Amino acid sequence: MITPVQQRLLQRLSDGARHSGTMLGEHLGISRAAVWKQVQTLQESGIEIHSEQRQGYRLSSSVTLLDRAEIQSQLQQEARARLPQIETLWSCDSTNSELMRRLRKKEAVIGSVLLTEYQSGGRGRRGKQWISPFGGSLYLSLLWRFSGGLMALSGLGIVVGIAMAQAVEQLGLNGAMLKWPNDLHYDDKKLGGVLIELEGESDGPTDVVIGVGLNVSLSDQSKQIDQPWTALEQHLKTPPTRNQLTAALLNRLLPLLDLFEKEGLPALMPEWEALDRVCDQPVVIHQEGKQVHGVARGIDPMGALKVESNGEIQRHYSGDVSLRLSTNRAV
Repeated sequence: MITPVQQRLLQRLSDGARHSGTMLGEHLGISRAAVWKQVQTLQESGIEIHSEQRQGYRLSSSVTLLDRAEIQSQLQQEARARLPQIETLWSCDSTNSELMRRLRKKEAVIGSVLLTEYQSGGRGRRGKQWISPFGGSLYLSLLWRFSGGLMALSGLGIVVGIAMAQAVEQLGLNGAMLKWPNDLHYDDKKLGGVLIELEGESDGPTDVVIGVGLNVSLSDQSKQIDQPWTALEQHLKTPPTRNQLTAALLNRLLPLLDLFEKEGLPALMPEWEALDRVCDQPVVIHQEGKQVHGVARGIDPMGALKVESNGEIQRHYSGDVSLRLSTNRAV
């Protein structure tokens, strides 16, 4: 938990400039030694603050902090009406985890959006860690409800992936692609991902927490990522703020969720096919210690990946499946 004093400290450091301990102490109303202790605590929690002897403290780059009012001002009128709660946090373990806890305690309403500056326990698919540097990326979760039951949602991650691709294109990044089931890639490097968590009955209303992570800027922590990755700032002269990115994503996502519920994934097949990175490419499927070599042949109406192997078409659902190009490059 980031304390009020630490929040004020991070607000002052968010400009990316160097600030002396003396000046920070005067701003915060604490001693220079107390500033050092606060910085140490933040560093130990995983937030990158550079300490430079006799010169002060700074973040690795400037950060435009999340701003609920700024996000709402850029939402389309219908999106504003359907998103009754947009909340920004300084830190949490994971926006998905926090929103799921609130859902189970009946403390969250449908249409809740939760964002955070920093995740101490960000999560990706298949139990992997999602590296979440302070202010460096978009960490967003949305609570939504579908009426058709769990089985009707097997292609939901694909829908969210399409919305991500459309949002970054709107903001100036052309050429982003999707790697099944829902990773956003640019130049064969991971730019973003989706984590879907469900709560409901097999044939009744289902509450879904849709988690999105999108890399905006670089960070020393990003060296921990175990696959090729990229960020918007590497490809755009003026990358969007996370507030702009949030609004663009939500404006794109909500209409796609409506279409998906009414007509299913087939209604969005043309969009997927235009973004599919691996279609007609040789791939390797890793699942439960086994490997399947074949050629990707698109997806079926339920979102399963079709792989042609030994003259037959096999279908693979996301679950614990890992997909690679057969060149052994992670995609």
